[in-house]
Amino acid sequence: MNIETNIARIALALLLLAVAPMLWAHAEVTETWPETGASVEGSPEVLGIAFNEEMRLTLFEVTGPAGTEPLETDPDREAATTFQFVPAEELVAGDYTVNWRGLAADGHLMSGRFEFTVDD
Repeated sequence: MNIETNIARIALALLLLAVAPMLWAHAEVTETWPETGASVEGSPEVLGIAFNEEMRLTLFEVTGPAGTEPLETDPDREAATTFQFVPAEELVAGDYTVNWRGLAADGHLMSGRFEFTVDD
């Protein structure tokens, strides 16, 4: 092997080391409304989620004591970092789970959930 081949291999290895962390990076939830695990007094006016990078949200489903809760709007699949939804009806006291799903800017399908409680 000649010196040019070795330099090319070293350059390629350095490039791969520089790019590799970006390939494994995924969008992360930075905030939820209400906060994960929170107990809130009365029905929240807004439910939402924020990410550290753009996401195309395809599902935002709220379930509680009465089953799936209707929202005034559905995810519109536009890329954004923050999503907010308004419950179509007042949420009664009880435990709630929000299931979400979306497509991150890096092409990875992401999903998760968060819980909160509505107190009287």
